[in-house]
Amino acid sequence: MKHLIYIISLFSMISHGQNNIIIGDSQTFYLAKHTQTITLIKPLTQSGIGITKLITKLNKYPISNNINSVTICIGVNDSYKDMGIKTLMNITKTKFPYACIYIIKGSWGWGNVKHIPQKTITNYYNIFQNNGAYIIQTPIGFGNPHKNKPIYKTIINELESIINKTISTQND
Repeated sequence: MKHLIYIISLFSMISHGQNNIIIGDSQTFYLAKHTQTITLIKPLTQSGIGITKLITKLNKYPISNNINSVTICIGVNDSYKDMGIKTLMNITKTKFPYACIYIIKGSWGWGNVKHIPQKTITNYYNIFQNNGAYIIQTPIGFGNPHKNKPIYKTIINELESIINKTISTQND
């Protein structure tokens, strides 16, 4: 009996740790450093990744019914051009059928996104919203994101607050 209780407890801890996940591009690694409650899924996170490659990775990923939220950080490597947002949203909903989908707005003003108009970025994330995602309002923002910027902690705090409100609403 003690072994059964231990196994059930262990399974609960493992599945609880994966109830909220984060995936996407290189900025995802920095975001994940600031959370204890959202799990980075390494097979679905890669520097330089865009939507097309993320879709390919998701197609190979198993369906997970125990995920409450999927947070995606994507856009900068596609220069904020729609490379299949609707397809990405559909496959994410298929692979994580019980999850809310949150999108982190990326960075600009550096590299290939040095001269991207703000309207292009806004329109890009509006496509996600029109396909059922919730957009986290605080963006990673201007400048090279490849260092541990204070904004990452701000974004994670906002995200965790929204996730916690969603969970408490579902439990009411």
